[in-house]
Amino acid sequence: MEKTATMTTELALLLVLSTLWGASYTFIKIGVETIPPVTLVAARTFIAGALLVAIIRWRGLKLPRERKTWAYFLLQACLNSVLPFTLIAWAERTTDAGLAAILNSTTPIFAFLITALITRHEVLTGRKLFGVSSGLIGTALIIGVGAFGSIGQALSAQLAIVAATICYAGAAVFGRNFRGLDPMLPAAGSLISGAVILIPVSVVVDHP
Repeated sequence: MEKTATMTTELALLLVLSTLWGASYTFIKIGVETIPPVTLVAARTFIAGALLVAIIRWRGLKLPRERKTWAYFLLQACLNSVLPFTLIAWAERTTDAGLAAILNSTTPIFAFLITALITRHEVLTGRKLFGVSSGLIGTALIIGVGAFGSIGQALSAQLAIVAATICYAGAAVFGRNFRGLDPMLPAAGSLISGAVILIPVSVVVDHP
């Protein structure tokens, strides 16, 4: 009974996560109509980082102080927020939110390829490849195959989303360096680092 309850909870949380993930592309599409991309991403990163810091303090945790750890946070910020957030926000000025979500769902495939060709830190099987491919197909069917109709019409923007996807995949692999840390700590640390990078860039580039 307990195992069934745990599985039900995990599936419910996965559903909530999927909903939030998918909805973010629609909100980005709405946001870039009136807010410059870098400024939008800087605000998003700062707010998310501040919220996580508040949660960390509420839980009685403390952010690491080691320079090496913060160097890793900085690199993770570039891979997981600064570059992909900015690329997606810029791309969605000319790309549909549905297509952006479909293209971004290729992240597991790129993570699979990075693992297979570069890091080789885990055993890769045909079953895993089948699972990743099935997830991509399922995402496309849920969002609607009609979204594929705009592929190639704004090629540079779509390539930017693919580049963002590769960054996400790299971040997923690089996240192995945070083993032993509470998941909240690298999430907060990377978002804070991202805000430190993006806010000055926003001021210089967008003049908000």
